[in-house]
Amino acid sequence: MNRTLFVALLAVILIARLAPSARAAEAVEPDKLYDRVSKSLVAVQYVWENELNRRELTGAGIVVGEDGLVMTSISLFDTRIADKQMKDFKIIVPSQEHDAEEIEAVFQGRDERTNTAFIKPKEPKKWPVLKFEDVKVNVGDPIYSVGLLPKQAAYKPYLTRGTAGAVLRGEYPQVLVVGGNLAAIGSPVFNASGQCIGLVNSQLEQVPFLNDPRSAMAPLFNPPLFFVPTSDLMQSIEDPPKAGDLQKLPWLGVPQQAMTGLNKDVAESMGLKDQPAVELGDVIAKSPLDKAGLKAGNIIVKLNGKALERGDEPEETPGIFIRTIRRMKVGEEVTLGVMTAKDEPLKEYKIKLEERPKGMNLAERYFAEDMGFGVRAMVFMDNYVRKLPAEAGRRHAQAQRLRRRRQAGARGPHHRDER
Repeated sequence: MNRTLFVALLAVILIARLAPSARAAEAVEPDKLYDRVSKSLVAVQYVWENELNRRELTGAGIVVGEDGLVMTSISLFDTRIADKQMKDFKIIVPSQEHDAEEIEAVFQGRDERTNTAFIKPKEPKKWPVLKFEDVKVNVGDPIYSVGLLPKQAAYKPYLTRGTAGAVLRGEYPQVLVVGGNLAAIGSPVFNASGQCIGLVNSQLEQVPFLNDPRSAMAPLFNPPLFFVPTSDLMQSIEDPPKAGDLQKLPWLGVPQQAMTGLNKDVAESMGLKDQPAVELGDVIAKSPLDKAGLKAGNIIVKLNGKALERGDEPEETPGIFIRTIRRMKVGEEVTLGVMTAKDEPLKEYKIKLEERPKGMNLAERYFAEDMGFGVRAMVFMDNYVRKLPAEAGRRHAQAQRLRRRRQAGARGPHHRDER
């Protein structure tokens, strides 16, 4: 598409979306907000080089540190991508006067506590820092966001506005925006006073990429509906991951999918009316919960003497509970109030949190180029879903790799199937 036509089309779409939401009495001056925030927006780029191809991925980032530290959405660095396959990190500083500046950078890490990721220039940069503020969002508040247009439009910043329509509870608290729209994934969000109150983070039907021609216009035709308030991000902003220092996350020893939130009827039958609770469907052997004596079927009602946080649906309770634990420290001790049988008083169990087993992004990988397939060492969750002992999966993956290598060697390193 001709670049001038492309930009013109974007302008028409934006004007059409902004017009219905115009307001007369707001403290912030949108043009000044736009100018101020634009200086803190950058594009984050890296190369995903896997066994079959090499792909350049780019998304939006926000400068949050005095040394040039940039925060972005974790969806740009999918947790299924192996860490060793991510290379050539860059921070792209957009400009309307000259070509964008590409700065070599170092990936700091993903932060699953808040679903964010961080990247930093190799040499410190004094870019304007965008300060996130923990300010309460009320229904009816005017909402602004500033994002970056796709690569085809030179990453030009754009402004959107809307209204806070609802404050939702769940595994990750979110604010629904109506009467307008939000900018793309990775964009900061502001209130009528110009305070940065949240981030447009991962959500269904939204992609974080700014350089994918198949979805370049998607955030404009089908914009995000939700943003995460600053209160949910501050832990990462104040204590971000650091390059070379693998973030250790705590766990109890029960995958989230093995937990069930009690619905209204079951809760009332157990004498837990109006009390959010989580039933354990499985307790992994030698895990913190197992060591403390908890069993499948036990119901967790309290955490450190307080009722579990409630979601909008019972199904959200396990996710909220796991998120709360994930934000604690490895080695920290927690007290769980547990119902072990109907009509019996709660029992208290003290649990020492242990480090969560590594995920697939840290697993060793091998590629048989002559055969055209790859092998990944199995990790804890692979073993769990297959009900294998802790070490069996790893032995199996290694044996499969070695067996494939022997077959490849017998056929020759340059063999190609002629069928």
